[in-house]
Amino acid sequence: MSRQEAILLASRSLALLLTVWALTDLSYLPGSVHSFLHYLNYEHAAPGTEYLRHYYLIALGFLVTRIVGYCLVAKWLYRGGPEIEELFLPAREEDSRQI
Repeated sequence: MSRQEAILLASRSLALLLTVWALTDLSYLPGSVHSFLHYLNYEHAAPGTEYLRHYYLIALGFLVTRIVGYCLVAKWLYRGGPEIEELFLPAREEDSRQI
């Protein structure tokens, strides 16, 4: 197996793992949206309602950010290229001086 094939295999395996993580987080999205909407419709009757509304909004925001981030990094890793090769197996200093 050549160096480029090994890097391609590693990057695509990592891209697959990140895609699975994104799909896993996507399965939590309906519950997070439901919890946020539940407390969004509450009046300010209970003292903890405002806190829970903000808590679920922050949790939902980070969940969506994580899903988008996983998808973008998975796409970048799947495409490969010289940046990915340099990330996984950087060239030694002796090799870069000769070029």
